[in-house]
Amino acid sequence: MQKLTDQERLRPWMGFALFGFAMLVFVTVCAWMQLNWGIPGLVLTELILAGISIGFCLIRKVKISEVLPIKKVTARDFFGCVLLLISTYMFSMISIFAMGALFPGSSAEATELGSFLYDGGLGLIPLILIVAVLPAICEEILHRGAILSTFRSLDKEWIAIVLVGLFFSINHLSILRGPFTFLLGAVFAYVVIRKNNILLTMIMHCMLNSFSVCISYFTLKNSDMDFASVNVSVGLDTLGLYIAIMFLAPILFVTGKMLLVPESHKKKHYAIAGIASAAMLIGGIVIMMLGAGKPIFSANGPLNMAGEGTMEFGTIEIQEEKDYTVAFVVTGSSGNFRVEVTDENGEVACGGNMNTGAMQMYNSTVKLPEGKYTITLINLDDTPVENAAYTLIMK
Repeated sequence: MQKLTDQERLRPWMGFALFGFAMLVFVTVCAWMQLNWGIPGLVLTELILAGISIGFCLIRKVKISEVLPIKKVTARDFFGCVLLLISTYMFSMISIFAMGALFPGSSAEATELGSFLYDGGLGLIPLILIVAVLPAICEEILHRGAILSTFRSLDKEWIAIVLVGLFFSINHLSILRGPFTFLLGAVFAYVVIRKNNILLTMIMHCMLNSFSVCISYFTLKNSDMDFASVNVSVGLDTLGLYIAIMFLAPILFVTGKMLLVPESHKKKHYAIAGIASAAMLIGGIVIMMLGAGKPIFSANGPLNMAGEGTMEFGTIEIQEEKDYTVAFVVTGSSGNFRVEVTDENGEVACGGNMNTGAMQMYNSTVKLPEGKYTITLINLDDTPVENAAYTLIMK
């Protein structure tokens, strides 16, 4: 870990103090601005975090060029960072679904964040600039710049990596994304420590946020889905499926690390990664099988609807209060559909709009008390639905 020319002016305790001050401003001034001003408040929040970092450097009289080291990005470094980012994203998605399963109420965070960012009617380019580019610069200046620089005097790099990852996670104030942001912050800190180039993590941060913005914008905004239908709570079988699908993450991580820091690579790293990948694949399949209980209701067949209207799929009697998963898939139709599960009093227990595309899906996990329920498919278009097919499973 490369130290600053004036490293003696920065002490590890200053990193804790700087983060504490930034969080104090964040939960008071910045939270108020975001609550009252919306997106402009978010922009000011990012600028304030960057301003606090620059002010800290000026007060401590350290070179900003060393706190924020920027170098030429080689092709090898770029592709190494891309692979690290992909693998980290895979691990992080598993952690998000695991947290959603452990803390079902945390799914509301996704709804609130989506509504805050996308209900304002902003276009894709402004969203990318505000949600991807600006945080990638300002948050990196704070976390992998000013805060990390206070830990450069530590003999053990892993302590700095863990602390920066922990601070980054706390900064996001999210149970759902807690492990995700910790892992992301730690990987970013590792990259800056090893390459002494904050531009790399700014690019990685921007790429990740841009990907998330594009996915959310096109699947939620353009498909007219409501944000109330966003649910990351999944059953054990679905979590196992995600783990099995993303089994290549350890191998991609080691490959990215090899490209980025070739001098630290050893052949045994691939052996360890291979074992971890195999464990994820086998473990994911086992978890999927353990969670794959017998459905309490299933149906499939042709789907034909005469324009706007509804189609009911029978009455289901719930005999035990617990979490149930409703999965509905429609293929062969370009229409817009909404799925609703209603109780015997006609109240909606859960529901949401399907995405558009060749395969339209709705998946939600909800706790249902004892009683009778009806699953209804609502056609939101005037266009008749002909020769489509559906599959419905509730378990």
